[in-house]
Amino acid sequence: MEATDSSLQILVIDDDERHAASVRQVLTALGYHVETEADSTQGLERLRTQPVDILLLDLNMPGYTGLDILHKVQPEKRGIKTIVLSGETDLDQVTPILRLGAYDYLPKPYNPDRLIASVRNAESQLQLERKNLLMQAETEAANQRHEFLVNASPDMIFVLDQDGHFTFINNKLHNIFNYDAQELIGAHWSTIIDPSLRELLRHHMNERRTGDRATRHMEFDYRDPDGKLHVIELSAMGIYQSDDVSSNNFSGTYGIVRDVTETRKTSRVLAQSQQKFYGLFMNSPDAVFISHLDDATLIEGNDNFANMMAEIAKGDLATDFPVWGSAEVRQSFIDGLNRSPSRHQMVLERKLDEGTRVFEITARRLELDGVDCLMASLKDLTAQKEAEQDRLNLETQLAQASKMEAIGQLAGGIAHDFNNILASIIGYSELAMVTLEPDNPAQSHLTEVVSAGQRARDLISQMLTFTRAHRGHAHLTRIDENINEVSRMLRAAIPKMIDIETELDPDLPAVLIDPVQLQQIIINLLINARDAIDGSGRITVKTMLEETQAACASCGTDYTGQYVVLSVRDTGHGIPSHMVAKVFDMFVSTREPGRGTGIGLWLIHTIVHEYEGHIAINSSPTGTEFRIMLPAGERPEPKVAPDTTQDVSRQTPCDGRIVVVDDEVSVGNFIGEVLRNSGYEVAIFNDSGAALSYVAETDDDIALVMTDQAMPQVTGLEIAEAAKSRQPALPVVIVTGYADKADNTRMKQLGVEQLLEKPFRIEALLKAVREHALRSQ
Repeated sequence: MEATDSSLQILVIDDDERHAASVRQVLTALGYHVETEADSTQGLERLRTQPVDILLLDLNMPGYTGLDILHKVQPEKRGIKTIVLSGETDLDQVTPILRLGAYDYLPKPYNPDRLIASVRNAESQLQLERKNLLMQAETEAANQRHEFLVNASPDMIFVLDQDGHFTFINNKLHNIFNYDAQELIGAHWSTIIDPSLRELLRHHMNERRTGDRATRHMEFDYRDPDGKLHVIELSAMGIYQSDDVSSNNFSGTYGIVRDVTETRKTSRVLAQSQQKFYGLFMNSPDAVFISHLDDATLIEGNDNFANMMAEIAKGDLATDFPVWGSAEVRQSFIDGLNRSPSRHQMVLERKLDEGTRVFEITARRLELDGVDCLMASLKDLTAQKEAEQDRLNLETQLAQASKMEAIGQLAGGIAHDFNNILASIIGYSELAMVTLEPDNPAQSHLTEVVSAGQRARDLISQMLTFTRAHRGHAHLTRIDENINEVSRMLRAAIPKMIDIETELDPDLPAVLIDPVQLQQIIINLLINARDAIDGSGRITVKTMLEETQAACASCGTDYTGQYVVLSVRDTGHGIPSHMVAKVFDMFVSTREPGRGTGIGLWLIHTIVHEYEGHIAINSSPTGTEFRIMLPAGERPEPKVAPDTTQDVSRQTPCDGRIVVVDDEVSVGNFIGEVLRNSGYEVAIFNDSGAALSYVAETDDDIALVMTDQAMPQVTGLEIAEAAKSRQPALPVVIVTGYADKADNTRMKQLGVEQLLEKPFRIEALLKAVREHALRSQ
C-alpha cells in the first residue's frame, strides 16, 4: 500500500459526531493526523487560524453550512483540498460545491474504500501542486540569475547586425577597450580593435558561420590603451533566420569578448546561462513559432512545431496558414490580438483525415527588424478533450446504473409487500378448498383465485428480472419460455400499431445462460426494434437451430458450429451502412438525442460473448434483423403436467413446538392454521422483538423456527442467529417475499436450513416442516 504522509493535517467538520468519529477512525488507522469539529463556527475559526491540508466537510449543518464555509475559506485557503461528505443527492446542490473549489463529493453513508481513495488522491494532488510551486520558484530564480549574469558579467557581450554594426553591447566594454557602450551602438566593430588585429578578426567578429564552423574560444593577445596586456577569448556565431546556413538569411552576429586571464570561471557560468536562454524557445514542451503578422510568413519554429506541422500541414512550413485552417480564422485571431497585443488566446478545432484535433493557441505581438510579428505557442488538447468526453460518458453510465439500482430497490420493496398479500390470498384460498366438498361450485372459483395469485407472483418475478434486482447463475435455459415471458411484460410498452409475431420452435435445445441476462438480451432487442419503427409496423421474433459458418458482426471473429438462433426483425428505417460497424460501441446510437443511452446493443454484445455466442446483422432501408447465435446445449425434456393436488392431511406430530414469526398478521395466522390442522403445536408471533426474546431465553422444547426476513424491529436473520446461538442444531426456515444476495450469503453463514419464498403453496410449507422439524428429533 502507498505510504501515507503523516504530516498532513486533516480536519473533519460535521455536526454528526458519530459520523465524524467513524471517518477519523478510518483515516487514523492509515496513519493520518485527523482532528474533528462538530460546531461549524468553531470549525471555520480553526480553518482560519490553524494549518489544514485536507478538509472533510458536511454540507447541511446548523450555523454555517458547508456552502457558507466554502464561500468564506476558499479565497483565503486555496491550497486546501475539500472533500464534501453529505447525504445530499440533488445534482443542483452538488454543482455549486464543485464550482466553489471542492475537490471531491462523496455521498453519505460513505464507502470507506471511496473515502480512502479520495483522500489518497487529494494527498497526491497536494504533493504535485507543491512540487509545481517549487519548480516555478526555481524557474523564476533561474531567470533572475540569467538577467543578473548578462548585466553584471565582466565580459563584453555584443550583437552585430549583418553589416557588422553594434546593435547591443553590455556595460562592461570600458573594462578592456575604454569605450562607453552606448557610444558604440550603431558603430562598426573595427572601431574598438587595433588595426593590426582587424584582418585576423575580420571573419570572426562578423561571423557568417554557425554550428561547428562558428568561432568558439578563439584567443588572441590585446594591449589596452594603458599598455596592459590581456589574453582575450572571442566566441561568436552567426544569427540566421532558419537552420539553412547556405541560404541568404544571415541577420547578424552574437559574440562574447572575455578577458580569460581573470574571469574564465565566470565565462563558463555565462555560457550555461546563454544555453538556457536559447533553450527556452527551442526546447519548450509546446509547439512554438514566430511569423509575420501581415503575410503569415514563418520566421522560426521549434522541433515540436515542426513535428505538429508534419501531421496537419504535410510538412509545409512556408507560412502559418496550416495552423488556422483558413485565412478567415487567422484574421479573426489577429483582430483579437490587435485588441490585446500582450496576450490573446483561442481554441481551434481542425478536422483532419484521422479525425478532429483540438488546439489551444496563445500569442503576443512583437517587432522583429521593424516587422510586426506574432509569437505563438500551440498546445494539443485533443487527448484532454477525449478524456473529458470519456469522463462525461462514464458519468452518464454511472447515472444510468444508479437509476436502475434505485428502480431495483423500489421493485424489491414492492415485491416484499405484494408477495405477503399474495401469500394470504393463495393460502386461505387453498384452506377453503380443503374444507369444501369436491363438487362444491366454489371449488372452481377458488381455483381461479389461486391461479390468478400465481400469475401475479410470476409478474412480480418478471418485474424484478427487468430491473435486474435478481441475477441468477447460468444453467440450461429454454429460449421460447423466456421470449413468451418478456413479450407479455413488454406488450404494454410497445404501441398497439406495432404487431409482434412469434415463430418459436418448441423442440430447440436449451442454451447455457443466466435467464436474467437472456431476458436482458430479448428486452433490449425488442425495445431497439420498437424505436426503429415510426408509426405502424411489425416485429417478428423467430427461433431456429442452424449449422452456421460466418464472421461475427460485433467482434469480427470467424465462427462455425451448431447454434440456437434468436432472430428479431423490424420493419423500421434500417441502420445507415457507415454505422453498422459502430452500433455495438458504448454510447453509440442511431436515434435522435434524448431517445436512448446507446448502451443497449453494447450490453447485448457483452452478454452474448460472455456465453461464447455471436451476432449477425442484416439491415436495409426497409428494416433490420438482429440474429443472436448461442451454442446449442441439450434438448428439453418432455413437459409433465404438475401435480396440483394438495396433501393437507394431518402429519405425525413432532416433539416440540413450531415457532412462526411474521409481522403480517394474516400470513402468520394462515401458516399457524395450516400447521395446527396438520397436528403440530404452534406459537405465533407478530412482534419480532417478542419472538427474539422467546427463542433467546425460553427453555421450551422448540422443534423448528419459521420466520419472515423483512420485519420492522428485528429481522429474521437476527432471530435465526439468536436461535442458533442457543441451540446450534435447531432448524430455521426463513420465509420472505424478497431476498437479496446479502441475505442469501448471511443465511449460509448462519446455517439456515431453507429459504421459502412467498407466496408458497400449502404443500411446499408442509414439505419444509416435514423435512426439517421431524429431522431435528
